[in-house]
Amino acid sequence: MSPRSSRVSSARAVATLVAVAASTLAAPAVADAPPHHAAFALIVTNNRGGGLARPDLQYADDDGARYYRLFQTLAPADHLRLLTELDRDTARLFPDLHPAAPSRANVTAAAAELAREVATAVRAGDAVDFYFIFAGHGDVDHGRGFLELTDGAFDGDDLERLLAAVGATRAHVILDSCNSFFVMTPRKPGGRRIATPSDAAAGLASRLPNVGVFVSTSAEAEVFEWSELQSGVFSHAVRSGLAGAADADADGVISYAELRAFVDTATSEIRNAAYRPKVFARGPAGDDTAPLFTATTGTRLLVPPAQASRLTVRDRDELPWIDANKEPGASLVLRLPPGLEAGAIDEQVSGDAAPGRVRRTALPAPMPGTIALAELPGREGPPASRGSDDLFRRLFALPFGPHALARYEVERAAAPPPVFGISHEDAERMQQLLGQVDAEERETRKINGGVTAGVGAYFVASAAYDHDLFGALTGAAVVALGAQRFWSHPASEHLRRDFADALAAGGDPSAAVAATDRRLRVVAAEARHARHVALGLSIADLAIASTLYVVDRADNRALGRGDASFDTMVGVAAAVGALGLATSIGETPIERTARTWNDNLDLGSIPHVGLAPVRGGAAISLGGSF
Repeated sequence: MSPRSSRVSSARAVATLVAVAASTLAAPAVADAPPHHAAFALIVTNNRGGGLARPDLQYADDDGARYYRLFQTLAPADHLRLLTELDRDTARLFPDLHPAAPSRANVTAAAAELAREVATAVRAGDAVDFYFIFAGHGDVDHGRGFLELTDGAFDGDDLERLLAAVGATRAHVILDSCNSFFVMTPRKPGGRRIATPSDAAAGLASRLPNVGVFVSTSAEAEVFEWSELQSGVFSHAVRSGLAGAADADADGVISYAELRAFVDTATSEIRNAAYRPKVFARGPAGDDTAPLFTATTGTRLLVPPAQASRLTVRDRDELPWIDANKEPGASLVLRLPPGLEAGAIDEQVSGDAAPGRVRRTALPAPMPGTIALAELPGREGPPASRGSDDLFRRLFALPFGPHALARYEVERAAAPPPVFGISHEDAERMQQLLGQVDAEERETRKINGGVTAGVGAYFVASAAYDHDLFGALTGAAVVALGAQRFWSHPASEHLRRDFADALAAGGDPSAAVAATDRRLRVVAAEARHARHVALGLSIADLAIASTLYVVDRADNRALGRGDASFDTMVGVAAAVGALGLATSIGETPIERTARTWNDNLDLGSIPHVGLAPVRGGAAISLGGSF
């Protein structure tokens, strides 16, 4: 072999070794590369209430169409399914959308289609996120929440089966419906109305560990719409946050914690707590820092960080799609979904939440990939209108950014846990129940005390007639016991007053109901314990009195020796025991009230006994279900 050939062969060998080494070193990098993410979404909205005694919604179909547009910044159109019935006005706004009706069959079919596509993506090694979004009516039946579709209820069990059938790596559920909290979290046994985040977390961790939940429930447990938005208030705030307004750390990823803080901040200035949405958010596996939404397409709107900016992005029909109130110094990038071409951006000049002059910037059509707001020419726009519909005028009044997020988390950690599932109807029902039990407790107390004192007075009179000092003292003790019962004011009679004071103080009625619920349970448990003790003592009293009477008759009376003091003592004991047995063998009013509240029974079904004086005697009344 020639020297030249030898050099060529050596060079080739070295090149081969270098290539092999390079491929060997590169292999782990390929294997360790993060998987590709794919996103799929099923969006279901329904205006109609079906069998529910609630008026139809007006803008749930608009919410569905806008959610669909927003999710086009996250996933391609063939990964999205929209089920809704567009009314005539909404169909004109979205002429390219022709969704199927939100029926059970269509939900099942759409989920099956997406499940097949998800399975294909999973086999390809993708990490898959699946979104289920609902806006519409709902309610609770036998402790489990349900969503109202056009042909019936779609309950929490149905939703869990759907999520399991889709088989995504992670699932995200966003619900804007009446009682939406209980779709994902059943009420406690007995239909208990009140639930806390810890209750929900425990249930979700065991049943749906890879599912994140972002739901709304207000003090009225209702969906609230605003005609100026042509949208549900909660859904509009959620979409605004997902479009980028909630991105406090400006990393392009919206987490559960960020969106919760944003929605709560955006709605916190709604003065009437009854109409202020309450947010329950829990990320997959309980991780609230987990990503909820990461837009990958759509026009990027860059807002300069130097100053505070109160922005509203409108479409060409002047309908607001995105609202943001940026902190000064914070970065803000909004992702504008399709449908905003030739729209406008309104920025308040005053820098505060009061309606005033705005700077209007027109959006181009078609829109480029990135828009820098500071570089676009603007003009003075129309002042923000103020009409009779001022209920939600304070939406987005407070700025949001990293400082607001940090402050929110500190305040949230220091505040007592929120409660969910309580409406103003529940508060009124609690007030009526407490009013009724207050009257019954007072009446029962006075009857028991009066009868006890009367029995004692009878024995005092008998003992005085027989010149029996011991019997008179025993009877006097019974009179004192009856008087104490008659004039006492137990805790069960304070519940109504304290509850009324809590409501009058303002704040969230849910907190007042929850606090009274806890007290009601404690007082009822104490009453039950006292009644059981009294029942045992009364039975023992009667047994002892009967035994003494029999022994006395067999021993002394057979010999003709009687003892008036002994007879009085035995008579008093027997009478007190019989009275105690009669009053402790059945539930007390406070126990019945607690059971009625827990079981959600009607007020008229509460069993109660009434005794009222009439001329020549007394009248006994029975009411309720026995």
